[in-house]
Amino acid sequence: MSSHTLAARLAEARKTKKFIAFDPAVACKDAAEAYGVQAEVASALGTTVAGWKAGLLPDGGGWAAPVFACDTIADGGTFSFAGDMNSVKVEAELGIRFARDLPARPGKPYTRDEILDAVGGVFAGIELVGVRFVKGTELPFATRLADNFANTAYAPGPALSDFRKLDLSKIRCILTQDGKTVSDRIGGHQQGDPMTPVIAWANAQADRFGGIRAGQFITTGTLTQPYDLDTSVTLEVVLESVGKVSLKTRAA
Repeated sequence: MSSHTLAARLAEARKTKKFIAFDPAVACKDAAEAYGVQAEVASALGTTVAGWKAGLLPDGGGWAAPVFACDTIADGGTFSFAGDMNSVKVEAELGIRFARDLPARPGKPYTRDEILDAVGGVFAGIELVGVRFVKGTELPFATRLADNFANTAYAPGPALSDFRKLDLSKIRCILTQDGKTVSDRIGGHQQGDPMTPVIAWANAQADRFGGIRAGQFITTGTLTQPYDLDTSVTLEVVLESVGKVSLKTRAA
């Protein structure tokens, strides 16, 4: 069976809220196949790319998964737990929003400053993470990538345009749930500099959506320890000197 079958199954899982068992026969064999599945799922759902979540491969290269417009929630909005929901985890993140296109440029890697010159602002973000496969399955990397690397929902806050003077590796991040502090730390990004996965992906750009476009964002990875989220709570993330964002959850 082909990756096309996996795309159909993932799209159906999203539409019905009924998660699927992992079937090795339809697993993606590599990242290239996973990027094709991402695009097929978007087409089946009739959605577009609002942003990206980016990370690093073991060799230092970049990977990315789209955050679909249908999975993006406005600041202060509500996420509904519905259907066959696996456990959903919450992550507090720093996001960047692009002011202009950053097209793929094979053979001429972008520098950090060139990428920052294309950024219109940085913001606080909340990502909700949960795979669309039956809980407890150990998924291969390429299949997780095909499943948008478990992105379930994302809430971006207002962007700060005057950010170049900030040390993005030392931003204080405060995450609260129902007004109680869950995490309060300086920095916390896995790579230290949150721009590291952004730079890696800007110079990889192997997606099937046309690359990084003006208005899209990249969320750079969690600044907090992910934890299982309850229904009917209010989350707030404050990134000191950057801004804040809030999100409510409820049972459907």
